Amino acid sequence: MLQSLDLSFNDLEGEVPMHGVFENTSAVSIAGNKNLCGGILQLNLPTCRSKSTKPKSSTKLTLIVAIPCGFIGLIFIASFLFLCCLKKSLRKTKNELSCEMPFRTVAYKDLLQATNGFSSGNLVGAGSFGSVYKGVLAVDGVIVAVKVFNLLREGASKSFMRECAALLNIRHRNLVKVLFACAGVDVQGNDFKALVYEFMINGSLEEWLHPIHTLDLEVHQPKNLNLIQRLNIAIDVANALDYLHNQCKMPIVHCDLKPSNVLLDGDMTAHVGDFGLLKFLSEASCQSSSSQTSSVGLKGTVGYAAPGNIQL
Repeated sequence: MLQSLDLSFNDLEGEVPMHGVFENTSAVSIAGNKNLCGGILQLNLPTCRSKSTKPKSSTKLTLIVAIPCGFIGLIFIASFLFLCCLKKSLRKTKNELSCEMPFRTVAYKDLLQATNGFSSGNLVGAGSFGSVYKGVLAVDGVIVAVKVFNLLREGASKSFMRECAALLNIRHRNLVKVLFACAGVDVQGNDFKALVYEFMINGSLEEWLHPIHTLDLEVHQPKNLNLIQRLNIAIDVANALDYLHNQCKMPIVHCDLKPSNVLLDGDMTAHVGDFGLLKFLSEASCQSSSSQTSSVGLKGTVGYAAPGNIQL
């Protein structure tokens, strides 16, 4: 019953139906709507594009291709991350020292050969976190002391890293010198860490102050220190401590200074060693210590003295 419908110039778009009110061309005006199509021929509208099924098939094809590609991509990313983690782990195992300290490294097999398989006959001492073996390097025939850390003991690995950190930046004639370092695995696949020092032919101060008496006096001659030697050793140790406390960029407290950690070379010059319990002191802690005395947080021998061994 509609007599007139004017839809002119409304920017309409879409397909015009071929039935209903649009069949009466005299009553309907749709001029000015360029985006209309279809309808009866009398409306002179362009033919609408037929709805094709290609988009659906294209979407289906896209999904068929995308799902496997996405799955493959996830596998690739996961594999890449796994390889990165594995490479990082291997690098940490084989070259752990490279990022911690630039000491010259030595292979485990070389130390095994130098110490005759870490035999008890080459054992020269044992400490809190490891044992020290006498060895001869096959490359140049140098006699060395190999400190092997017992990584099964809690704190041994941290002791190794503390000692590495300390010996990396300090140099003094009265401090033990590191020649090589080793961090890897042993023949059984267990973690292995060791430091190789200059060998001190006269052993430790402990051996001179408290010699072990044996029946074989011809082989083990009694060790005695005269007054001048004792005084020189005390001065050497004092020089080492003065260097650690006052001349290092970051002051160092040894925390475990005792006769067994004072080593004597062929000239009876004393060298302080075993920095496994050291502490780095910041300037703030140094300033605070000037106004108050406290041993809180420090480990090792209190007052730099082994119980019962305070005399020289």
